Amino acid sequence: MKMNNRASFSRRRLALGFAAILAFSAVPAFAGGKRSAGEPIAKKFLGSIYEHYAGKSSAAPAGIPLTDAQSVRSYFTFGLASLILEVRAAAARQGESPVLADDPFIGRPEWDISDLSIDVKDTGGPKTVGTVTFLNFGKPEKVVLELLRSGKEWRIADVEWDSGTLRDLYRRKATYDGEAVR
Repeated sequence: MKMNNRASFSRRRLALGFAAILAFSAVPAFAGGKRSAGEPIAKKFLGSIYEHYAGKSSAAPAGIPLTDAQSVRSYFTFGLASLILEVRAAAARQGESPVLADDPFIGRPEWDISDLSIDVKDTGGPKTVGTVTFLNFGKPEKVVLELLRSGKEWRIADVEWDSGTLRDLYRRKATYDGEAVR
């Protein structure tokens, strides 16, 4: 009889423990904690990038210079940053021009941006999608950014312009260089 009491007592404690965990984990969802906390941080991250692009590219300082490894890694995920840096290093060794002549955040070498708008779609979890729309020299344009959370910060996993994606551009170059070496 003592064993049954212990077993039911243990099961009861276990059930109560699970119920408490579920209750406390549900609180942020109802309070907007997890969902709304991720979205504004991602939008703030994109806003900190695109605030450098309002106006003309000829204005100083314009855009975000991605001149060294640290600056590339501060905006892009580990995988994309590594790909960008490897392809850049290979191009420099071979005396070639950079793969991307355009600005990665705009998709153009020059710009005159107005009516900038940033929308972040919460896809749940560590991934989200940001859509940046603007007028560039009076014509509507759109850039879609895939974001991944790294700890509490967001990083760009890919950038999509009308002409293609940043990741595909660098992958094609890396594949071409790999085949050329063989």
